[in-house]
Amino acid sequence: MAKVKVTLTTGTALQFTDGATEVHVEARNADQMVKALEARFPGLGTAIEQTMSIAIDGVILPDAFLEKVDEDSEISILPKIGGGKKISNSKTY
Repeated sequence: MAKVKVTLTTGTALQFTDGATEVHVEARNADQMVKALEARFPGLGTAIEQTMSIAIDGVILPDAFLEKVDEDSEISILPKIGGGKKISNSKTY
């Protein structure tokens, strides 16, 4: 298992990690990472699953939980981003 660095937004850090925006956990994949974060910071894993996205190496993945991670992986936890508004001519902006 690798010790991976996870970067959190300031708001998430203030809510769950006493302000630490970088934390390290042992994990082989994103699912294990989320479980390790939940064990260490109760509520954080649930919040990630329900309201946040996982970016690995700069790519936000819609279903990241089976993605492998290692010590060189850049992992960021971000708020889910929605966007676009359907208008009458069916274009999305």
